[in-house]
Amino acid sequence: MTGPSALPRPPRRIVLVAGPSGSGKGLMSRRAGLPTVPLDEFYRDHDDPSLPCRFGIVDWDDPASWNAGAALEALTALAHDGAAQVPRYSIPLSQRTGTTTLDVADAELIIAEGIFAAELIAPLRALGLLADAIVLQRPTPAVFTLRLVRDLREGRKPPLTLLRRGWGLARDQHDDLERWKRAGMRPVGLHEGTDLLRRLTSLAASERRQRPVSAGAGALLRITAVAFLREGPQGQELLAVRKRGTGSYMQVGGKLEPGESALEAAVREVDEELGVRLDPDGLAPLGDFEAIAANEPGTRVRSTVFVCRQELPEPLTVQAELADHRWFPLAGSPAGVRLAPLMTEHILPALRRT
Repeated sequence: MTGPSALPRPPRRIVLVAGPSGSGKGLMSRRAGLPTVPLDEFYRDHDDPSLPCRFGIVDWDDPASWNAGAALEALTALAHDGAAQVPRYSIPLSQRTGTTTLDVADAELIIAEGIFAAELIAPLRALGLLADAIVLQRPTPAVFTLRLVRDLREGRKPPLTLLRRGWGLARDQHDDLERWKRAGMRPVGLHEGTDLLRRLTSLAASERRQRPVSAGAGALLRITAVAFLREGPQGQELLAVRKRGTGSYMQVGGKLEPGESALEAAVREVDEELGVRLDPDGLAPLGDFEAIAANEPGTRVRSTVFVCRQELPEPLTVQAELADHRWFPLAGSPAGVRLAPLMTEHILPALRRT
């Protein structure tokens, strides 16, 4: 078994900033001087049939119009690796127009701002990445005016639509603020919020300097994993999956049940997560490895990893606790995507050697 590696630098932490559309969330973030992820970039395209409607157009104020999983994936990559792929979204066109690589360098703190920020409180807290959650509170008439001026200037929608939407949002503003506060966000004014963000930045830097790094700390989980391989356009590709409410990609697999062997657990987990029943004889041992757990702070995993070349059904559908899957080329590293330490430190190097 490969011995445990030293813990990497602690991840950057994230401040969630919510508030009514046009209230000045972006302005406050810029004044604080912190790298900022505009969560509006993660809206779904207008031709998505599942989008909700209001005011005769898509209801962009409904969380169903937004891809929370993609936002969480990008924030996790930024927190751990300092870079992530972030979509570029056109509000006037109501669709993505490309992607950009966001690099936060050595920043200790990252802001994620948008009207859906509260949706990320629970998963970021569970991942140990949440620094704070605040909501910008400003007078309704001021927000209505600022929003309308911005939307007209940017040509976001036809003027009559913007007026109807603006009146509707103004009526909803009090209830929205109460909902954000119930979700655990602290109300702040523009200047108060800017000062708070600056204090959090200083605190994060101080904590980083004082935090010890120990390779032996934390609990140890015994798991199993299956590395599925296939031939792709640029050579061999490896299947990776992402659990619901997390942002890191890893192998299909999970914890061993009492009395269960690693091989038995591998067959069971693949059946539960992919709906595919494997022949145990088709699983070849790759090795036993130990690394930091991707989604459980202060924890390490010790995993028996198997390689499987069995053809999987297409389109492949993940289930159980999984939210997404991707095929990654063995050659090179995917830019701006967070891979679990077990993958980067052990599985990918071992597969490249075979």
